[in-house]
Amino acid sequence: YEQLEAAYDAASAAAPLDNAWILKPSDGCKGDRIRILSKLAEIRDFLRSEEERHAAGEPVSSWVVQRYIHNPLLLEQGQRKFDMRCWVVVDADFNIKLYRHGVLRTSAVAYDASDLSNRFSHLTNHCIAAEHEEYGRFEATNELFYPAFDRELGRRFPEQAAAAGGSVLEGVVLPQVRRTVVQTLLAARETLENNGDYYRPFQLFGYDFLVDAELRVHLCEINASPAVADE
Repeated sequence: YEQLEAAYDAASAAAPLDNAWILKPSDGCKGDRIRILSKLAEIRDFLRSEEERHAAGEPVSSWVVQRYIHNPLLLEQGQRKFDMRCWVVVDADFNIKLYRHGVLRTSAVAYDASDLSNRFSHLTNHCIAAEHEEYGRFEATNELFYPAFDRELGRRFPEQAAAAGGSVLEGVVLPQVRRTVVQTLLAARETLENNGDYYRPFQLFGYDFLVDAELRVHLCEINASPAVADE
């Protein structure tokens, strides 16, 4: 709680109007039970209620609390939020391989910073978008693949495209993705390394990233049993 309060106070001092936090169950999937809160008391009360449930013997989750990115890059069509799903394989020798294709999972409705309770606006999980009546309006399955995304980035950020040799995705976005993938896996290497129980094991991870309006890439989460997509 001390770390949370210090981080909240620092964020509030820097940007008092943009200090929202996202709470996610560490064992959840498909956007289930995620909530976005902007008041420290609400965050603290929720976490303490989970502690009380645990003390009473109820099954509860461990919760991840992250600063909510208030300035996401929005897609031109519909001014919608998205996240990037990237697939990573780690093999038995701890070689790290990033799949060259990836997908953007897009929301079904416009981004609305004034209503943090609108899960269709803020959460970009595919299964959530599929529940909305506007699902499929802009992309057939609310999925946008790398080539189309790179074309949009080139139109919107011509200076960065020129400096990056024509591709904002390859020159600006993916280098940040690669750096984060390597840093996170090196940080967890002692936990992940093969202990000899399996013959030549490998692990597929699904990395989810958010790109903000200044083309900075933020890690949202890492999934150990990711869904995959095919254009």
